[in-house]
Amino acid sequence: MEEMNTQQQEAVKTEKMAYPSIKQSWGIIGILLLVMIGYGIPAGLIQPVLGDSLKGPMSFINYALPFAILIFIVLGYKKKNPKNENAFAFNPFPMVLLPVVVIVTLCMLVINVEITSWVPAPEWLMELFKDLMQDNLWGFISVAIAAPILEELLVRGIVLDGLLKNYSPWKAIVWSAVFFGIMHFNPWQFVSAFSIGIVIGYLYWKTKSLLLCMIIHAVNNGTAFFLSKSNPDAITWKEMLGLGTVERIGLFFLAILIVWLAYRYFENYFKKNEEPIEELRYNK
Repeated sequence: MEEMNTQQQEAVKTEKMAYPSIKQSWGIIGILLLVMIGYGIPAGLIQPVLGDSLKGPMSFINYALPFAILIFIVLGYKKKNPKNENAFAFNPFPMVLLPVVVIVTLCMLVINVEITSWVPAPEWLMELFKDLMQDNLWGFISVAIAAPILEELLVRGIVLDGLLKNYSPWKAIVWSAVFFGIMHFNPWQFVSAFSIGIVIGYLYWKTKSLLLCMIIHAVNNGTAFFLSKSNPDAITWKEMLGLGTVERIGLFFLAILIVWLAYRYFENYFKKNEEPIEELRYNK
C-alpha cells in the first residue's frame, strides 16, 4: 500500500510538470536508441545494394532521418502536455551579442580539442567521423547544417525548454548538457558536447532563441569540419598548427580566460537589459 501511494504521488508530481522532466529525458535517449536501431537495420541491408553511387546523400539521410523521426515523436508528447507551449522558441536575439558569441564558440573549440587530445579516440571511431564528415557537399550539410538544426530543435527546443519550466535554470542547463553529451553515444565526444552544451543552454535560457543556438552549433561544427579537412590526420593543435607544448597550453588557458570574460560580459549585459529582453521574448 505504501509503495502504491509513493507511485501515485510520483505520477501526480509528473503530471504537474512540463514535458520533459529529467526522468522523461532519459526516455528520449531510449527512444533515440530504438529509432536508430529500427532504422539502422534496414538501412544497413539496403546500403550494399545502392553501392557508392549514393554514398553522399545516403550518409546525410542516415543521420537526418532518425533525428527527424525522434523529433516528430517527442514533439507529440510535448504538445499533449498543457504546460508546454506548442511552438519552438525562435525569438530574435540582440545582435550586439553575436560577435562575442562567435568568439566564445571558437574558444570552446580550442578548449575541447585540447581536452579530447589527452585521451585520443580509437581508430574505429575516427574512421566513423571521417565517413560522416565526407569531403563533399553532403558531408558539410550533415555536419554544419543538419546537425545544428535537428539537434537544437531536440535538445534546446524540447528538452531544455521543458526542463527550464520544471527546475532551477542551472540544474536544467546542466542536465540538458548531460543528455546532449550522452546523445552522441561515445565517451570521447561527451566532454566536448557537454561543455558546448552548457554554453548553448545558458544563452538559450537568457534569450529563448533557438536561432542563436543553431548559429553557435553551426560555427562549432563548421569550423571543426574545415579543420578536419585541412589536415585529416591531425588530432591535437600541435598536429594542426605545429604548436609546441608551451604555445598549446598557453592557447588553452587563454581560451578559458576569454570564455570567463565573455560570461561576465553576458551577465552584465542581461542584467542591464533584462526588461527589454523579456519584452522581446513574450510581447512579440
